[in-house]
Amino acid sequence: MFATALESVPALNDDGSINVFIETPMDSRHKYELDPSGLFKIALSLPEGMRFPFSFGFVPNTKAPDGDALDILLLTDGPVPHGALIDARVIGVLQMENEEDGEMVRNDRVVAIAGMSRIFSDYDDLEQMRSGFVWDMERFFDSYNAMIERDFRKVGRGDREAAREMLREAMGEA
Repeated sequence: MFATALESVPALNDDGSINVFIETPMDSRHKYELDPSGLFKIALSLPEGMRFPFSFGFVPNTKAPDGDALDILLLTDGPVPHGALIDARVIGVLQMENEEDGEMVRNDRVVAIAGMSRIFSDYDDLEQMRSGFVWDMERFFDSYNAMIERDFRKVGRGDREAAREMLREAMGEA
């Protein structure tokens, strides 16, 4: 269903925006994953009172260093449904590591802004966000990884150009 349809979706649009496919919507208590069958499955539920503060998805037809499609943390003006395809622009990257199979591996999150956003339309780079906003994003990952009992470490932050470079590499153009 979705998986087959996504095969024809380009990572990059003619206007330079990217396509982001939403797996987990903002305000969801559940983490969704696109199953190889093309359907969504609930991967885990967050504790009572905890919600995903941002929409999470990926750029179709890309391959990040971890072997999955390039992960995106998408800033929107409100929740959007899982399965939505949204034009967005990258503004930076949260550089982080988490434990997988007994070793620490990079698991960066590119931060992008939905093209239709009015709230975030004036931001072009992660560091332009209001004071504490990026820290809030990082704290979510601290809490999330603690909840699933997985070691986690913030490595740093990258600007818009670092995010674009990650996109180029994931598209096989670097």
